[in-house]
Amino acid sequence: MFRRFAPFLLGIFAAGPGVADDCPNAESAKLGFILERQGAHAEIRPAPGHFVHVVNTYSGGKRQDVIYYRGLFPISRFDDTARSINVPVSDLRSIFPLTVKARRALTYAPSEPSKVGELISLEMIVTGQESLQIGSCTYQVLIIRNRSMNADGQVSFEFTDLYSTDLGFVLAKRYDEKGGRQTTVMYQRIRPLSRPSRL
Repeated sequence: MFRRFAPFLLGIFAAGPGVADDCPNAESAKLGFILERQGAHAEIRPAPGHFVHVVNTYSGGKRQDVIYYRGLFPISRFDDTARSINVPVSDLRSIFPLTVKARRALTYAPSEPSKVGELISLEMIVTGQESLQIGSCTYQVLIIRNRSMNADGQVSFEFTDLYSTDLGFVLAKRYDEKGGRQTTVMYQRIRPLSRPSRL
């Protein structure tokens, strides 16, 4: 199945033209948009085949290129020091469409240039939806609970994605803490790809 993605992973995607609206929406997001938070800047560009190419730039100048399937499942992650690819065994197309109470499962092999890891099973449950505000923009997001299990069936990690179906991207992640608390890691600003930063 990796052969299906290889030509895509070798491609370089150019940014599309800009739009005038301050808040990207379902239509303008097709041209790309930018998400920012302290110390991080992400350029999101849709690409052919329902893939999304993200260029993350961090304070200090470090750059990371990430390819997602429909802005949800990470296919590859490349930076100056490491390269990793998640090789899907399941058909990624079966994940969508996503609605409240939907349950999905997929299997993939995390891989590096020198080795292929053991299979990982990922369970996804859409537990609900909520409104998420980023700067002056508000989006309806699906609450997707993720549980990852190794080959022995042991849970290796759990987290929650807050996924915008309009933008086709995860806008925030939520993690469980001790004592029943939760931490949400989210972006602070969003704008069209062509609009200059106001910082």
